[in-house]
Amino acid sequence: MISLAQTALQKYGRIDNGWSFMQNNDTPATSTQQSLQENQLPLVVGVDLGGTQIRTAVLRGATLLSRVNFLTGANTQPDSVLPRVYTAIQEALDKANVTIEQVAGIGAAAPGPLDSATGIVFSPPNFPGWDGIPLRDMLAQRFQTPIFVDNDANVAGLGEYMFGAGQGSRYMIYMTISTGIGGGVIIGGKLLRGTNGIAGELGHMTIDWQGERCACGNIGCLEYNASGTSIARRANEAIQAGEGTELLTFARTMLQHSSTVADQRALPTQGVDPSTVELHMADIEEEDTRAGSTQQGEEALRVNAHTVALAAEAGIPLARAIIQHAAEALGAGFVNIIHCFNPDIIIVGGGVTQMGPMLMEPALRIVQERAMKRPREAVRIMQAQLGANVGLIGAGALVYYEQL
Repeated sequence: MISLAQTALQKYGRIDNGWSFMQNNDTPATSTQQSLQENQLPLVVGVDLGGTQIRTAVLRGATLLSRVNFLTGANTQPDSVLPRVYTAIQEALDKANVTIEQVAGIGAAAPGPLDSATGIVFSPPNFPGWDGIPLRDMLAQRFQTPIFVDNDANVAGLGEYMFGAGQGSRYMIYMTISTGIGGGVIIGGKLLRGTNGIAGELGHMTIDWQGERCACGNIGCLEYNASGTSIARRANEAIQAGEGTELLTFARTMLQHSSTVADQRALPTQGVDPSTVELHMADIEEEDTRAGSTQQGEEALRVNAHTVALAAEAGIPLARAIIQHAAEALGAGFVNIIHCFNPDIIIVGGGVTQMGPMLMEPALRIVQERAMKRPREAVRIMQAQLGANVGLIGAGALVYYEQL
């Protein structure tokens, strides 16, 4: 597979000051050398609680011994979701032929905001009804083993730090760019959590201080300008304003020839807001979230970030301008991260990064133009390595991090 940074690496890839965007060598997390180290680790259970799927696994290091996927379901109330979580955990144990007594603990990745010290979840946007839910204690009542809970971005970052592209780093920033933008921050080998577990909300740093209000309440957030939701929103606003005729024609043509579209996630929808459709890393077990085809003109056609990416690759000016805006906002975010944290590595993952060089080239150019020389020279910006299993591997890593 072509790296998302291949073209960018050729163009910007070893600038004379030593700064670079590095292509990951795609070495599996279970290489022979790492497997020898992993064999010394105890078994753990990982839980990845998402708006679309509940995923569980029994792991040893980054190696999955079993994996279970359940749909989260339309009813996200705790009394509906938690029984499925309990069942998914038990099924993962059964598939791996182990008992709860044989694992060192359960690590759970949950949507924030949450307090990792208490394991209490506070009103995640995609989990209505989860207001002050003591997830850690509820899991502990069901399974007699140590339980650790953290937000999904922190957990993913911890997975990359311990078993992925961040191995060997001491000052690492992980950023996931998908429906929203999240982050995990490692400082001196320690996960930065803050006073009540909310540190590392990289998506809500201000990029445009005179910009639009983000759903979080802040103005001009990185997430508002560079996420998959942002890309879809800008495109649909332009279409509704009559400024996106060429993009609209492209989208209609895609629907008319939908069977020829390789990535079915890129198909536009009619009457469905694509900002509510979560972007995922490619995963053969992922459900198809697109709406069924409808007759053209029945309802307003809406594009998503995948549609815009394909349109940009086809040379449609509006789509290219939207991606350019998101990319430059992302670059400004990188600059802020470099100046605030002076990391040795920034790892980027998430569905939007699959756009490749057309996203990364402008972002890297902004870093080159704006970041201070010394911290810029010290940082590598790399592609995440763990892919679709990052949430599960990170959840297991949380147990190791807290206990070893």
